[in-house]
Amino acid sequence: MTDGRIPLGLVAHRRLGPQTDFRFAPFLRWARLNDTEYHLSAHHLALAARAEDGTLRLGAILDPSYPAAPQIDGAGRWRLGYQPIALRTWPFVLGAATSDRPVDGLEVLPGSTRIATEGAPICIEPATGALGPEMNAIRNTLLMLREGGERLGRALELLRIANVLVPLRGADGAASEFLTVDAGRFNALEPMALAALARESFLALDLAGAMLFSRRHLDAKRMPVPEKAPVEAAETPATRADPMDFVLAGLEAMNFALDASDLFDPRDPAIDWREFAPPPPPDLGNEATHGAQPP
Repeated sequence: MTDGRIPLGLVAHRRLGPQTDFRFAPFLRWARLNDTEYHLSAHHLALAARAEDGTLRLGAILDPSYPAAPQIDGAGRWRLGYQPIALRTWPFVLGAATSDRPVDGLEVLPGSTRIATEGAPICIEPATGALGPEMNAIRNTLLMLREGGERLGRALELLRIANVLVPLRGADGAASEFLTVDAGRFNALEPMALAALARESFLALDLAGAMLFSRRHLDAKRMPVPEKAPVEAAETPATRADPMDFVLAGLEAMNFALDASDLFDPRDPAIDWREFAPPPPPDLGNEATHGAQPP
């Protein structure tokens, strides 16, 4: 078995205890999320995509070098307000074997203290492989987690096609395996690109928003390096033409010279020039003595 996992059938005679010690979580570094829990998870954990077997999967970052605050205390207790399904069902995972016996469809990862001599029964009918109520609930939850993870994976592929996924920074400052949504690229998407993302379902856009929201739980040193916008040469704004320019454009070519024929001939004896004389000035002395007379 890979990574030390064993078939559940080998410990079917044991008992299932409660999940109280979460000191295993940092060693997982990342835990898959279901499409029923990513909203709530975003309020407590940093969400990130990661490639598994060539397919993108959504999960919560558990690597202690990424969160801005510790997720577990010194006694191994979970400190956050929400526990992802993958932590509540650990150390059990779905196996590759197909069988009519439910107990044969699960495997157990090493390092857990949940399998003990006290607690709920793991298997209630060894002959048929029927699981106990608690163990059967874990099996059904893992099946739901697999199906929901596949739906999230398809949404992540759309975000990758839209070129909005970028890697977080690792401990050395280089690109890590964890991908997040770049806010600048997402905001720059054209309306047609947004419409294409939402054509199949709104999950891709909703997931992008949740991933951006969850980045508040990351240490600032793990955030992606901001991309510099390309500097474009400033274009000289076109001068707006004044409509009067067209009217006045040919004034210089026009002949505005006046001659006697244009107005009148000052030598014409028929013109009484007194009609053009200004009125006489008022008699200021008379007005000062007698006051102004009405017109």
